[in-house]
Amino acid sequence: MPEQIQLTLVVRQGCHLCEVAEGNLARVLGRFSEEYPDTGYEVELAEIDSSPEFQKYTDEIPVLLINGKQVAFWRIDEDRVFEQLRILV
Repeated sequence: MPEQIQLTLVVRQGCHLCEVAEGNLARVLGRFSEEYPDTGYEVELAEIDSSPEFQKYTDEIPVLLINGKQVAFWRIDEDRVFEQLRILV
């Protein structure tokens, strides 16, 4: 089990899919926190236009990375993301 799970949501200002993805991720993390209260995680919102390291995702935003691995793009499937987090516990 990692000491802390790192989630990065790559977004663009004004992107309606990004706003939806933020809400979906918040719901996933709420559920995850309830079921695994002792597992730490950190969430970073990375604005693609000011984060050159994420430019390769420009056509796929929003993009969710868990511990640096891309697990979702365009739309966040809440059940799939939850399962990806659960595997790490």
